Amino acid sequence: MQMDIPSLRDDGCNDHSVECGRRTAFGMLFVIVVMVLWSTRGHALVVTDVSGNVGYTYRALKGTDDGDTTSNQGVGAVNVKSYLWQPWAATLDAGLRYTYDKTDFDRGGNNEGTILTGDLNLGILPRSRTPFSLTYQASDSRVDVVGRDSPLTTIGSREYTTSRLLMKQSYITEKGYRFQARYDMNEWDQDGGEKYDDQLFGVEMDMKMPKQTLIGKASVQTAKRSILNQETDTKILNLDHFYTPSRALRIDTMFNLYDSDYSSRQPSGSTNLPDSTTNLLQLSSFAFWRPPDKPLTISGGVRLYNLDGDTADNNVKTDNYSATGGLFYQYTRNLRLDASFNVVSNDNGDEQDVASNQRTGALYQSDLHNLLSGIIYQWYGQGNAQNRKTRLVENQNLLMKLGHNLQRTWVLGTAAISNLRFSFDQSFSADEQFGDADASVQRLDHSGSLSWDRSKGGGVSFVQMTLSDVRNYGDLESNQQFANFQAQRTQALSRRSSLTGNFTIQYIRMDFNAGGDDDRVTSTGQINYTHADIFGVPRLRFLSDLRIAKTDVANNVDRTEWENRLNYSIGLVDTRLSWRYFNLQGDAKGSEDQDFHLVYFQVMRRF
Repeated sequence: MQMDIPSLRDDGCNDHSVECGRRTAFGMLFVIVVMVLWSTRGHALVVTDVSGNVGYTYRALKGTDDGDTTSNQGVGAVNVKSYLWQPWAATLDAGLRYTYDKTDFDRGGNNEGTILTGDLNLGILPRSRTPFSLTYQASDSRVDVVGRDSPLTTIGSREYTTSRLLMKQSYITEKGYRFQARYDMNEWDQDGGEKYDDQLFGVEMDMKMPKQTLIGKASVQTAKRSILNQETDTKILNLDHFYTPSRALRIDTMFNLYDSDYSSRQPSGSTNLPDSTTNLLQLSSFAFWRPPDKPLTISGGVRLYNLDGDTADNNVKTDNYSATGGLFYQYTRNLRLDASFNVVSNDNGDEQDVASNQRTGALYQSDLHNLLSGIIYQWYGQGNAQNRKTRLVENQNLLMKLGHNLQRTWVLGTAAISNLRFSFDQSFSADEQFGDADASVQRLDHSGSLSWDRSKGGGVSFVQMTLSDVRNYGDLESNQQFANFQAQRTQALSRRSSLTGNFTIQYIRMDFNAGGDDDRVTSTGQINYTHADIFGVPRLRFLSDLRIAKTDVANNVDRTEWENRLNYSIGLVDTRLSWRYFNLQGDAKGSEDQDFHLVYFQVMRRF
């Protein structure tokens, strides 16, 4: 089982590798851009803002299977915003983040090297009818994750690097039609694992007219995965047309073309997926008639679908045609009538199957009634009849349902704002099926909730209990129970400190006559303490956050996390010190309890 744990990278950077060469090239590009911007200040190129930071970062991870790991990093960053001649002519924003990293491993050896990340945004004629934009971003999880809410961990158990190059050229006509060409290149490289890159070239158009809109998108994409030696080529064409001849009528038409070729150069006999091709063609049109001042609403449409797929062992070819329609009629304020139909024809080359379905129904909802003691009561009745027919089976069913609900809110006390809310729902339904599949099923539903909240003494409390019971009788006997309890309290301890806690426990039970029963209990809890000026030191902030999650579901991992963090800011200097504890308890085969301790320290000077 793969655990979601933190890690410190152990690959270094070989000066002769392609990756290091790419990072070095972009690093030089950033440096040259910054130097040019700085040297041309006051001339055609105007620098509007220069900012950045320098600092030091320390990380120590204890408890990994391979031993303890420590990392020392010297970091520096510069961000420049500028424009060429005038802001409408060209804009250029660049940021470069340089990190020197030295990592030591208990199992032996160390890793020493540099990490270059950053971003570049170039816009040419951004406010014209022919704007061009270029964006480049390079990131490394060893550095860039420090700005997230949980800065000390990464997704999964390995570090990763990403880069993206995006170029867009647009053309906007005098009528406001927009045409755009786009090139998008993405690379994702996981430490000692997967490498993924894709390149996409696409064109788009957006034509808005008084009563209709035409949107088109086409793209060609190539994606590669290194570990599985896979390559996927994908071509996509989407056309959407929206026509609104009046306030009541709207017609939406869509055309889709999808073509995908998947190939892998894995050795024969491996568990990898075989080479395959997929071709999909779809055309659909739907109409909606919704007059704003009429009780009748009508909708309907047709859809044509063709799928042709080939693999090494199988060929799939399907032609699908369908039509659907429906109406809603608000007969009175309380009574609503509806009817619908659909027909589907499916041909796979060997046989054709035509399926149809017709349905009509009614729903009555009473007015809200104020009973004694302020209880609000409402009842409802529902019924529908349905006919289904396929090549193999034909059956009809009748469904009748009656239900009612009530709710009540009490305002408690005078010295505090406190509310008590209660709700209860009950319904009974009977489903009778005739034809080739006779069945009789009755269902009884009960659900209720009780909640209480109170605001007093600088804090807010909330407690809620929800219960649900569903029982099926007749030919399909089963019962399900659900219970959820939640309690939360937020308390201001002083003008600069607060304590928040919440706890949730959930119970689910499912009992089926044919397959036994299944009980599940899940509980989660969190306690969070914050202090803005701890120890009486201005701008010294403390955070303690404890989270626990447990469940009795098979193959699940119970998790406990506790973080304690100090943040201190004085002038332009920011300091952070934190300790985070992880405990993972897995009941899956081969998994063991694991404990981790992660110490993180950073001091940064902004300019």
